Parts: sequence; structure tokens; C-alpha cells
Amino acid sequence: MFSRIGRTIARHPLTVVIAWALALGILASFALFGWGHGGLFERLTSADSSVPGTQSQQVIDLTTSDPGAAKTATLVFTGVDVAGHSKELAGVLAQHREDLRVEHVASETDAFSVPDPRSPQAQALLSKNGDGFVMVLTLDEGLSAKQVSATSDAIDAAMHGFVDNLRQSFPQASGHQVSTDTIGTAISNLVRNDLVRGESVGLPVALLLLVIVFGGLLAACLPLVGALTAIGIGLGVMWAVTFAMDINSFIINVVSIIGLALSIDYGLLVVSRYREEIAAALRADGRSGEGDDLPEPARMRELVREAVTRTVSTAGRTVSYSALTIACALAGLFVMRSSILKMIAAGGVAVTLLAVMTAVSLVPAMITLLGAHLVRPSWITRVPGLRRALRTVGDASSDQGVFSKLAHRVIAHPWLFIVAVVAIMGLMASPISSLSTRSSFADYIPAGTSVRTGYDTLQRDYPALATPDITVIADAVPTRTGGLVNSIKAIDGVENVQVQPLPRHDSMTQISIAMDSSDPVGPKVISAVHDVRALNPGFQVWVGGSAAGQIDFDHSLVQGAPAAITIVVLAVFILLFAMTGSIIVPLKALVINVFSLIASLGTTWWLFQHGHLGLPQVNGLESFIVACMLAFGFGLAMDYEVFLLARIKEYWDLGHDNDEAVARGLQRSGRIITSAAAIIIAVFLGFVSGQMMAIKQIGVALAITVATDATLVRMLLVPSTMTVLGKWNWWAPGPLQALYKRIGLHE
Repeated sequence: MFSRIGRTIARHPLTVVIAWALALGILASFALFGWGHGGLFERLTSADSSVPGTQSQQVIDLTTSDPGAAKTATLVFTGVDVAGHSKELAGVLAQHREDLRVEHVASETDAFSVPDPRSPQAQALLSKNGDGFVMVLTLDEGLSAKQVSATSDAIDAAMHGFVDNLRQSFPQASGHQVSTDTIGTAISNLVRNDLVRGESVGLPVALLLLVIVFGGLLAACLPLVGALTAIGIGLGVMWAVTFAMDINSFIINVVSIIGLALSIDYGLLVVSRYREEIAAALRADGRSGEGDDLPEPARMRELVREAVTRTVSTAGRTVSYSALTIACALAGLFVMRSSILKMIAAGGVAVTLLAVMTAVSLVPAMITLLGAHLVRPSWITRVPGLRRALRTVGDASSDQGVFSKLAHRVIAHPWLFIVAVVAIMGLMASPISSLSTRSSFADYIPAGTSVRTGYDTLQRDYPALATPDITVIADAVPTRTGGLVNSIKAIDGVENVQVQPLPRHDSMTQISIAMDSSDPVGPKVISAVHDVRALNPGFQVWVGGSAAGQIDFDHSLVQGAPAAITIVVLAVFILLFAMTGSIIVPLKALVINVFSLIASLGTTWWLFQHGHLGLPQVNGLESFIVACMLAFGFGLAMDYEVFLLARIKEYWDLGHDNDEAVARGLQRSGRIITSAAAIIIAVFLGFVSGQMMAIKQIGVALAITVATDATLVRMLLVPSTMTVLGKWNWWAPGPLQALYKRIGLHE
């Protein structure tokens, strides 16, 4: 099959390139500009890790207003001495509050516009420290999302003018708008900025490393062209999906990270294999494999087409296996109840398929069109001494070299390397015993922004307006909830309890609980949620809030884990069996990769728990980041497993004994694996330079996973275990051997 694909691409390369260019141009333009429907970043939703069907989600559903209901914008003003100059402030408000009544603002409420400024309702709008006040703007009902966004921008502009007037009496005054729209906009802007920053750091480093690997700029650009094409089309596909469902803003960066990494990975393997094949073809034609004496153009085109066909039939098959294993690893997230994990799985599978499609079709097509230009020595190699250096670190076309020497050393002392690697990975995994996870919406609001300052001020200085730590919805009228309220007040850490009828549900009661804790998802609040849920008041009760949401999310992970693990294990086992004809190799790969993931997760937690290497110190890793890291990390680990096994299996099938097949396979794939790993790590660490904590965490986690897998696992642990197992590596029961001969995925 892959040979036929390769021949087709080699015969019609221009058609393939034009088709990809058209798809990229159309879909990427919609993602960027929207053409009247809003670009992708304008259509994203804010981060939300809620789980459908849980108590916390039920509370969200019951307390969320109707989509068409009037929305509000809260303006938080600081640096105003309300306690000492209330009359002066009242005069300023009387003169300028109408300045904030921009189009679509229906009404304005502040402490001095209500009939009784001394009432609890009015006092709730004044800072408890006497150094600020709040104004609440109510928007017209039935506004579209676009109108709400435009109104929010108009309010921002009017607020700046209002603050200028306010500063004439209060020079230290400042204002901050807090609303669902401003928070969502701040998060989307941060996602976009982090994406640009991450790629601006990762891509140049990736290009530099590719130049070193290939010894030329032209060949180095091919994997990057494939990567940018896959990402651009992927963003366009996600733009189209936003018309059918909400897309979380966080997914964009995750999909971009994985798409960039895999596309470069696959492109690197394809280009490297082509250079091997064309060098062999030139030598078979009686010429130098270095490209110094090329045949006439017609013969050269023939050799290029043959090399491209052979490349797709070998490397194309390998990267397709890899993509399938990664897709299977991500498919495990589909069984999770969390919507965000399902979306990440869908986006990850889509970009993985796009990455392998560009690597198997677009990259070979560009190789065919470039022809002899990829074979001739690059101008870079004309620099004195550089050609030899680049050849040393570049892609290998010999069965002997640095990695074969390493393999023979490992083969000579396999148990020594097994014990040493297991000990190192055990040490890396040890911090996982204290792993803590968290899931707080406030963590996603960008630090240092005006909206974050306003949000934090509301939470700290306006108890009546702050988001409750715990929200309880009781299926009973307020008069029946006295016993429940008293029980809640008796729970350790409860600071304040407010009771009111639930809006739009007259027969239900909303109980808002404020905790004596600065962390809304800290241990004290988590414990209180469990205590409230353990109460039995005699009527239905739903407990929500950030801590409750975290508990429900973590519980959903535990519930979904058995099914997810089963899917991944079975799928990967079947794929690796179809590739190798062995049941030992898949089992060994699964065990080693799980151990590698645990070690990487433990190291990631150690770095963030203590703030090592300049990373921010946190109280816990994001819950869904842990799930994503395990899924993507497992997929990337299997990626390198496939790269290595494919080469070892080639030599085993050619009749070499197990040890020689391992040594030659490691020599042929070692440079590809280490080069790809270095490039991917550079890409991941590029995204660590952003501001969003979740992106930092997944970037660090995946960088550690790849580094661990490409060094300790692929270079040392896999060769040593394959040496110990010997010919048993390739064992399978008789019936399965017969099955492999019939259905095995061969070239």
C-alpha cells in the first residue's frame, strides 16, 4: 500500500503540493480572519474543567442565568479614600456616572445611587478597607456575543475617562472591569500571545537543529513546512468546529504544541530516510553518495522518484504506525466524562492525523520537486571544517557509528544498564508520592492584567460580591434549610454563610459559604466540601464551587481510568503485534513506557512543587494537565518506540541475530531519535516561556518525558532488555504467528 502511495506522489508531486497549499490557504485564512464570522481566537471559550452530570456542574447549571438574560459588568475602583471623603466621592459620581452609560448599558448601580446609602446592599459595594468602591453596570437583555464584546470595549474606554475625572479628587484612583466577557477576552489574548511567543522561540531553534542534522537549509525547511501546514489546517478545522460546539481556549496551544512536535518528528524521519535511499541509489549507479557527481537530469529524476517511493514505503509506514499509536493513546481520553478532555482528545487525534498526512504526502512531494537540489552539498558545507562536522552529527547511512558502539557496550553488560536505569528512574519517580492536583478557574485569569487585579480585589475586599468558596443548592424553600445551615456553620473553617432564594427557582435555596482560606481549592475547602456532602438534611442537596469541581473532576478521572487504560493497552498491543509479529515486544514496551511516564511526572511535580530551575512554585499540578501529560507522553514515547523497533525489525527480517539487529537498528535510528527529541524539547520549552500556568506545566512535563524516553529508555533500557530476552523478543504462539503472516502490516 505504501509503495503505491509513494509511486503516486512521485509521479504527481505538483498536484499534491497545490492541493495542500489550497487547503492551507482557505482554512488558515478562516481561522485568522473569520471573514465576517469572527476569527478562531474570538470564538474560543474560557477554560472550564467541569464534568457533566456531577453535583458541581448541576450547581453551575442552576445558578447560571438564561443565555438571553441581561449580563452585568462590575467596575472595581481602587485608590479612593471612601471612608474619609464620601461626600466628595458622591459629588464626583453624581456628576460623571452617566459617562458610563454607553450604548446597551441599561442601568448603573453604586453605593451612592441607591435610596439608602447605609443599607447592607449599598455597603456591599464599598471596600471593607474603605479604600475603594464598585459600580455594577447592567446590560440590555438579548444581546449577541458580538454586541456584548463591543459593549465591554466601550465600557473600558468610558471607564478610563471616568478614572481621569476621578483622579482630580483622588490622584491614586484606578479602575478595572470584571465580567465574563473581559475574563474570556483576557484568557484568549493570553492564549494567542503564548502561542506566538512559543513558536517564535521554538521554531528558530528547531530550524537551527534541523540545519545541523541535515547539513543544509533546504532540507531543514521541509519538516517545518509540513509542521506549519498541519497546524494551519488544524486551526482552520477547529474554527469550523466552533460553529457546532464550544472550543476551550487552552486546547489551541496544546494542539499546536503536539502538532508542531509530531510534524517535525515525522518530517525529520521522512527526509532522513530519503537521504539514505538516494545516497544508496547513487552508489548503486556507480556514483558518490555525497552528491558531488550527479547523473544527467533525466536519470537523476528517475533515481529521485525511486528513492521517494522507497522512502514512503518504509519511513511512511513507520510514521503511520506511530500516528496510529498516538491516536490510540489519545483515544483513551474519549471515555472520560470531562468535556475538556474529550475536546483535547479530538484536537490531538486530528492534528496527529494531519501531521502524518503531511509527512507521508506533502514532504515527499516537495522532495520530488526539489530533486537534485536536496542531494547537492549545501553552501553551508563549504565553510572550512564544517562539512565533516555536519556529516558526523547528521543523518547516518552507515551501520557502524557512535550509536552502534553504544549498543555493543550495552549488549556486553545488559544487567548493569538495566539496574542503573531503573534506579535513576525510580529516583525520578519518588516525588510522585506527594503529588497534589488542583483545578481553579482563577488560575487561568492572566496575572498582572487589569481584569485579574479587579477580580482579586473583589475576592479580597468585597465579601458580599466575592465568588463563594462553596455554593450549596437545596431543593427546599429557605425556611426549611435552618438545620442544614446550622450544620454548615459548625464545619471547621466556615467563616460566613449567606442564604437566599435561588433566582428563577422559587422552591429552591442557594447557600453561599465563605471559608477562612486564601486558596479556593486548598485542603481546608476540600475537606469542607466533603463534610457538606456528608450531611443528610432530608432533601436533595447539590454542592458546587471550585473545590467541589476539582473533587468531581478528579473522581471522574479515577472512574474513567480503567476503561481508558484498557483501550490504550489493547490498541497499542494490537498495533505493535501487527508491526513486529511478537507479543513480547508490545508487553515490554507498555511496561517500560508506563515506568518512564511515572518517572517524568514525578520529576515535573518536584520542579513545580519547589520552584526549581526558575519555574513558579505551585500548590499542585492542574488536574487535567496530568491527564493530558499521561496521554500525550505515552503517545510520544510510543513514537520513539516505533522508530527504533521498525529499524531493528528490518535487520531481524534480513536474517541478522538479535544482538546485531539491535546494534544496527540503534545506529540507524539513534541519530533520528536524539535529533527529533532535541528539536521537540526545544519546541516544548519555547512554550514554557509563556504566561499561562497550564501551558508551562504541560510544556515542562512533555519536555522531561521526551528527554527521559530518548536517552535513558531508547538508548539504554530498550537495548539492554532486548539483549536479555534474546530471540524471545520475537516470540508469539503458533496461531498468532500464522495470523501475523496473513494480516501483519508489511511494506
